[in-house]
Amino acid sequence: MTSSGNKKSPARSRRINFRASAAEERLIRLGAQKRGEKVTRFIVESACSAAEMLLADQKHFELAPTQFVRFIEALDSPAKVIPALERLFSEKSVVERTANETAPVSRRTAGL
Repeated sequence: MTSSGNKKSPARSRRINFRASAAEERLIRLGAQKRGEKVTRFIVESACSAAEMLLADQKHFELAPTQFVRFIEALDSPAKVIPALERLFSEKSVVERTANETAPVSRRTAGL
């Protein structure tokens, strides 16, 4: 969990520098404003949340013995074929379909 729930944040002594386009900066500032946070706090909280979600599957978890047996049985059972998913995964992804197009970030943020 990030420090947003803590009453007192740990001392911040590390600096992270990065560059952003004008459209990205505007989007970040609007997000921070909407959340009622300073831009730095918004960026740190957003980046930490994204990192926590990405790393979540690598964290330790514990199960009761009966739950562990059910978990192992589920892992060992054969996969179910779901026709709709089979069709979906046989199609090119949005990224693959638009690989030849270059869409700058500003297209996402047009009109903000």
